[in-house]
Amino acid sequence: MATDYLNTLGVGSGLNTVELVSALVEAERAPKQSSIDRRASDAEVQISGTAQLKSALQGLQTAFSSLNDAREFNFLTVNNGNSDAVAVSATSAASAGTHLINVSQLAQRDIYVSDAQSSRAEDLNAGIAASFSFQVGAGSLQTINLAAGDVTLDNLADEINDLEAGVTAKVIQADSGDYRLFIESDETGTDYAITITDDLFGLSNNQVQAPQDAILNYNGVSITRASNQISDLIEGVTLNLKETSLTSFTVDVVQDNTLAKEKISSLVTAFNDFNSVMTALTAVETEDAEGGMLSGDRIVRDIQNKARSIFMDEGSSTGDNIERMSDMGISIDRYGVFQIDDALLTNALTDHYDEVKSFFTADTDDQTTYSPEVKGLSGDLLAQLDEYLKFDGTISRRELANAKTAAALLSEEKELDESMVSVEERYTKRFSVMNRAIAEMNSLKDYLENQLKNLPFTSGKD
Repeated sequence: MATDYLNTLGVGSGLNTVELVSALVEAERAPKQSSIDRRASDAEVQISGTAQLKSALQGLQTAFSSLNDAREFNFLTVNNGNSDAVAVSATSAASAGTHLINVSQLAQRDIYVSDAQSSRAEDLNAGIAASFSFQVGAGSLQTINLAAGDVTLDNLADEINDLEAGVTAKVIQADSGDYRLFIESDETGTDYAITITDDLFGLSNNQVQAPQDAILNYNGVSITRASNQISDLIEGVTLNLKETSLTSFTVDVVQDNTLAKEKISSLVTAFNDFNSVMTALTAVETEDAEGGMLSGDRIVRDIQNKARSIFMDEGSSTGDNIERMSDMGISIDRYGVFQIDDALLTNALTDHYDEVKSFFTADTDDQTTYSPEVKGLSGDLLAQLDEYLKFDGTISRRELANAKTAAALLSEEKELDESMVSVEERYTKRFSVMNRAIAEMNSLKDYLENQLKNLPFTSGKD
């Protein structure tokens, strides 16, 4: 704001022109600023409401993505008859079944140790060069040449490890003045046996552990594997052999309806959470309550109704007994909240497990949302959610529109600020001209008064 120098010097109009200019500028800004503020507030509501809408849709998408494939419906529990002999883990690719096992031999590595040596870092070959050759399984022959004066345990161990040929070497101190070099195959099984063809430090004479395969009896058939971790015997099941067993034992992979029930219950909870957010967003203003951020938005209401319809109507993959969620004991109460009848859900899973699985997944794996094939409830809902959340879907279009509105309002605010600067300058200029004119008039007035006082007939003289 410009400074009124004339008034400051006491030669102007005497009016506070700075305050007058401010008042006039504010009066001119007020209606335009009010319009911008109102529309900015509306835009903020839309942006916040759209963000909540998107979050609710993504939450529902995440929940149903976890039960979209048939393999994700394999809720299994493993009953291990001998956890000391074997550790068992199962994935969703496993199938229910009973397996009879007896572990008779564990897989182990091939290990050699050198004769006792007096030092690990000093030359042990009287200053004469030496070589060492070995082979792992059917691999190529490896030869190490140690220069004269460098024939030490540490040097040989380092050279072996640098080859990365399937063995690991290390030097340990067994006792005072007693150092040993160990070489060990990196893998278990007879296919990884170490063969020493050019010996050094007596390694070939001291095999402390021979390589061997794991051997177990599986349902009456002898099985041999190079590793104690066996994942190709029972589909979706990994056996980690730990020790041999004196007798046969069973590993039961059983269907766990409790886990299935928990998973379906979590989907219902996720849908209730989604429904709660949507209801709050679209709530109509009343005397007793405020309206939602997207109150009266028909598109948002349609999104909620469409999702609810998919959730409650007859599914796209039905059986004779399971056609809709209500057949599993899932219904909606008078408050719009989905409830679960625990007994009915338990019975549905016990008596019609395959139909429930098909109802959700259509017995398919990795089906895309764009596939024309039957998808089941989870797939149908995910396909609908994708229409809203995809890059050019409903949410993206709303976000783009909101961003454009926000940018336009910022631009309008900037233009208003710039125009008000011009208005302020205009009023300031006008008041400055007025003050100068009044100052000139006051000066003329003072001059005339002085002249009049000095006239003979006004001077007070005889």
